[in-house]
Amino acid sequence: LSSVKNGVNRTIGDHFAELAAANARYLDSYILMKVTNVSRLAVSPSLVDEVVAANESYTGEEEVIRNRMLVEDSEWQLTYGLTPLAINIVGRESSDFLKEVASFNPAYREILLTDERGALIAATNLTSDYYQGDEPWWQNAYGDGWTGTIHVSNVRYDYSAKVHGMDIAVPVRVGKGDEQRVVGVLKALIDVRDVFAVMASVRFGETGRGLLLNGPDRTIINSDDPGSVMKDTHPGFVHMLEAQAEGRRHFVCQHIDGSTWLAGFARLPVHAPFPEISWYVIVEQSIQEAQASVQVATTYLIWFFGAMVLLVLLVSLFMHFKLVKPIREVGLREEMDRLSGAVSGTKAG
Repeated sequence: LSSVKNGVNRTIGDHFAELAAANARYLDSYILMKVTNVSRLAVSPSLVDEVVAANESYTGEEEVIRNRMLVEDSEWQLTYGLTPLAINIVGRESSDFLKEVASFNPAYREILLTDERGALIAATNLTSDYYQGDEPWWQNAYGDGWTGTIHVSNVRYDYSAKVHGMDIAVPVRVGKGDEQRVVGVLKALIDVRDVFAVMASVRFGETGRGLLLNGPDRTIINSDDPGSVMKDTHPGFVHMLEAQAEGRRHFVCQHIDGSTWLAGFARLPVHAPFPEISWYVIVEQSIQEAQASVQVATTYLIWFFGAMVLLVLLVSLFMHFKLVKPIREVGLREEMDRLSGAVSGTKAG
C-alpha cells in the first residue's frame, strides 16, 4: 500500500506539474504580447516627435531646469494633479491618442510618456506625480541614454489607477543602428486581473486549485481576497526548491491548518528574459482528495484481508470440529475401554 501511494503521488504530481507548465507558458506568452504591443506603441511617429519637441523646448542651465521640474512636481503632488500644467498635459493630442489606445483594451489602466529628463509629456489620466525620473521602471528603461532596455515589473498596487498591475516600460529611441539613443520612456500599467483570471480558472475537485507564487519573497500573487495579494506566503516554498534541486516537479507540504497537500510546479518566465519576474505556477490539491481512489482501494483491501482472516478462522474451527474432535472421541473411547478392562481384572482377582 505504501508503494502504491508513492506511485500515485508521483503520477498525480507529474500531472499537476504538466498543468502548471501549460499555464506558465500561457502567462509567458501573455506578458510577451503586452511587451510587444507597448514596444510598438513606443515607435509611433507622433509620440516620438512629441518627445523630441519636449526635449528641445528646455532652456537655461541644467540645474535651473531640474529645480523648476521639482517645484512643479511638488505642486502637482500637493494638489493631486490639479495644476494648470497637469490639465494641459492630460488635454494634449498625444494624451488623447494614448487614451484611444487604452480604450481598445481595458487591461491598459494607465499609459504615460516622458522626455529624457523624466518629466511627464502625455498621459491617459492624472498621475500621482509629475517627475518620473526617480522611478525604478524609468531608470531601467532609460539607462544612460544609450543602454536603455525593456522593464517589466512585478505585481504591485498602483495608487493612481487603484489596481494591482504590472509596469511595462520601454525606451523611446531616435536614430538608426548603433547610433540610436534614448530620448524618452513610454510606460503602460497593465491590470493583472487577466493573470488572476487564468489562475482562478484552475479549479478541480473540492480543493484543487492553481496559484501564482513570487519567487524572491515567496508571496502568493493571485488571491480571491485583493487585500492579501503579494502579502500571504506559501508554506511549501522550501519543499518546492528542494524538489527543483532534486529534479522533481512535485512536492508534498503541510499548510498552516495542518492539512497535507500535493503540488506540481513550473517556473516562469519560460522564454522571456525579464529579470524582475521570477514566478512559479503551482497546481495543488489536498492529498486526502488526491489519494481518494487509493483510500477507497485501501478500505476494500482491509475488508478483503479481514474477510480472509475470518474465513481462515472459520475453516480452522470447521477442521477442528470435523477432524480433530472425532479423533479425540475415538481416543477417549479407547481410554475408557482400557480403564474398564483394568477395573474388571481387579475385581476378578
